[in-house]
Amino acid sequence: MTIDINYFETLRSMINKKLRQLTKQGKINRDQALLQINKYKWLYGALGSVPSKVMFVCENPSISGVERANTNTIDGNPPDIEAQWWGSPRNPAAKRFREALCRLNLKTTPPNKRGGWKCYITNVIKQANIVKDQNNLDSCIKKEQAREWADILQWEINNVKPKFIFCVGGKSYDAINMLKKENKLYIKNYSRIWHYSARGSDEKIIQSIFNGVKKHISI
Repeated sequence: MTIDINYFETLRSMINKKLRQLTKQGKINRDQALLQINKYKWLYGALGSVPSKVMFVCENPSISGVERANTNTIDGNPPDIEAQWWGSPRNPAAKRFREALCRLNLKTTPPNKRGGWKCYITNVIKQANIVKDQNNLDSCIKKEQAREWADILQWEINNVKPKFIFCVGGKSYDAINMLKKENKLYIKNYSRIWHYSARGSDEKIIQSIFNGVKKHISI
């Protein structure tokens, strides 16, 4: 399916506006926010088909992953909207995710090719951060991050209209649960699946993602 770039341009504008607001409020690192806004203009924070029956929600973009994706592309061409989830030689985890989606027929082109999306992928938290720093944040700070971005995630859900939402990993699942309980996010059918960077062989993680999705929906 062809990506509706106009939708994603609108999404990116919303994300950038929020980044500037959070910077002015002193809630996020100014240099990191400006880097995301000005250097990585291909980082839309989401990817896929709109609308879509299936949505995947990850936690947040990794700065190191974004930096690698900016120079290590699938086909050697400049990075575009697909770069956030295509993996790299130093961090191939995202390639597992693409392989699982292909086996589920949620991506109709090969894992190492662009396009063919029959699903939608996004993040709870839209600001890029260093993984180690993000992991070390106090739980109350992580919850506040999720709350700050909940309105944009809800906007995505309203537009994508998924029949089922899969939280990729426990961190995104916990965030979604919290937002739902606090009435900051209105969703019905959702479940947790393994994160593509989980420890284990490629085949084990790919199959775990596959099984987690097939358990809830029929593709």
